[in-house]
Amino acid sequence: MKTGLYPKLTLESIRRNGRLYLPYYAAGALMTAVFYVMHFLGWSDVMSGMAGGSTAVDMMKIGTYIVALFGGIFLFYTQSTLLKNRKKEFALYSILGMNRANIRRIILCDNFVSWAVSLALGLALGIGLSGLATLGFTRLIAVPTKYKFSISLSSVGMTALTFSVVFLLLYLNSVRQIQRQSTVELMRAENAGEKPPRSNWVLGIAGLVFLGAGYAIALKIQQPMSALMYFFVAVILVIIGTYLLMITGSVLLCRLLQKNKRYYYKTKHFVSVSSLSYRMKRNGASLASICILLTAVLVMLSSTSTLYIDSDKCLDTRYPNEIGAFACKYGYDERLVPLGERLDAALKETAEEYGATVTNNRTYYEYSISGYFENSKLDVTLNSKSNLAFINYDSVAQILFIDVEDYNRVFGYNESVGKGQALVGTAKNIDIGGVITIGDVPFEVTGRIDERVAEIDPAAAGSACPGIFVIVNDVQEVATHYTQYKDYDGEPMLAWFWNCAFDTGLDEQEQIQLAQRLDERLKAELDGLEFDNAYCESHEGQRGDFVSSFGGLFFLGILLSAIFLVSCVVIIYYKQISEGFEDASRYGIMQKVGMTDEDIKQSINSQMLTVFFAPVGFACLHILAVLPIVNKLLMLFGLFDYGRLLLMAALCVGACALFYSAVYKLTSRTYYKIVH
Repeated sequence: MKTGLYPKLTLESIRRNGRLYLPYYAAGALMTAVFYVMHFLGWSDVMSGMAGGSTAVDMMKIGTYIVALFGGIFLFYTQSTLLKNRKKEFALYSILGMNRANIRRIILCDNFVSWAVSLALGLALGIGLSGLATLGFTRLIAVPTKYKFSISLSSVGMTALTFSVVFLLLYLNSVRQIQRQSTVELMRAENAGEKPPRSNWVLGIAGLVFLGAGYAIALKIQQPMSALMYFFVAVILVIIGTYLLMITGSVLLCRLLQKNKRYYYKTKHFVSVSSLSYRMKRNGASLASICILLTAVLVMLSSTSTLYIDSDKCLDTRYPNEIGAFACKYGYDERLVPLGERLDAALKETAEEYGATVTNNRTYYEYSISGYFENSKLDVTLNSKSNLAFINYDSVAQILFIDVEDYNRVFGYNESVGKGQALVGTAKNIDIGGVITIGDVPFEVTGRIDERVAEIDPAAAGSACPGIFVIVNDVQEVATHYTQYKDYDGEPMLAWFWNCAFDTGLDEQEQIQLAQRLDERLKAELDGLEFDNAYCESHEGQRGDFVSSFGGLFFLGILLSAIFLVSCVVIIYYKQISEGFEDASRYGIMQKVGMTDEDIKQSINSQMLTVFFAPVGFACLHILAVLPIVNKLLMLFGLFDYGRLLLMAALCVGACALFYSAVYKLTSRTYYKIVH
């Protein structure tokens, strides 16, 4: 055969099936454009020189990999619809004398055109939008920049390479499907019905189990670290459960509707239910995909927007004073107390030399030890450096001993604690009885200071490891009881924490400069003393990292949500188009036996409303179940406003519902035009 025949056949097929190819090209171009923009933001020289934007840039790099993975999966989905509608065409070519090698060449030409169009349009769109994306990105992360149009050749190259690999895999997948089917199977592929899955009840029960397990994890988790560890486990379980339930639920729904004679044997229901039964598994799978995408959009937008809006609140929680210093050393040493006093005097001296007026001074030290806390007893056998994958983080707790004299002096109270007694407070939901035993030492709990914990540590409620603050009579004496505890590496488990915080009355830039000087002075004072950690930082110095981190997350959430929403549109569109072609002949027959246009519209509405809004309902159910675990994750960032998260989630649900309704309206018209 002449070589030029294959491109002609490909172009003719594209012309005839424009309604199928145009959304496919648009989806490919969109994925390409977003990949280029994210790679441009993550790797180009334009962003690398921006102060304070490093964290956000790292998020763009992570987003690049997510887009590549999701883009490949989504293009496989859209290509499968195209391929199904072309199988009859390939069967005709086979009948006319073409062998499988000739058909492979046609598929190769078709894939090449799709690759070229998607890549060219995507790169053009991505390059055009990169400037706008840069300005929007820098605005969200509050980094000043002077915009200058540029094209990143490395981003162009990586985009071309990534999607060349994707389209190569698409070609191989198409060839695999065509090779495995006979000419007769290809001819019938477009109109082939589906058999209901075997063991339908077994799959349905399995779906309930998976979904219930995912919900249980999301609702049961109490600590932020556990939420971080098990969040993706819950997500995977919910995804599996959603697919199984929607596939089997679609089958069950069709059977129940067919058994209901009053419902089934009506003009507006008969054709719609028959059509649903004809493709029950595929219908459930596509609806489950839409549900998962909508849920992902709701989770991403509600969480990242809440973080971004409350970024100042998170910053104030984490850094309540203008200047904060910290030093840590493992083990017990009597010389640490006078050392702490010397450090405090040195930092105050440096601050006053700089011109600061030291106020709200909060300098004190505490001893810390961690272990498993159950039944008011801390088992100090936790190895903090090994076997981290096997730690039950819900049972891990950190005990922080503070001397009652320091507690009264710093926080303005007049408490008294006797020997063997303690005031106990925690910001977590931890059950503590009348006696708390730490290691082998019991303490009588003479009072609770839970409501005061936020004064000691404003971020205690969101700490990865739950903290229990224990106010004792003589912290130095108490600390001597825990000097023998070692981890598996032989390192002391007892730690000495020195905390220093104060205000200065300086402006923002002066605070940042002072914090740098104090950091240098602190490290000079501790030089040669083998401290494990020591630093000084300012409230304003950390603002850039907070805003850039939360702004970067919000920007990434917006981009990924846009991709997922467009993916929903394409899935819905292909669902309507493919089902419209399948149902056209049925409605044609019904029209010949007296079905009117009004009956057709009612039947279409019945079919759409029967299952079309099921994904929205499931997505709302999912978001209600996962919000508690999302709230625990946000606590790690210092955000404790659950009400704000609920409000943003409600707004996102409303916006997505309006968007989904508009898409439903537009695509149902397309379906009607095909079947009418």
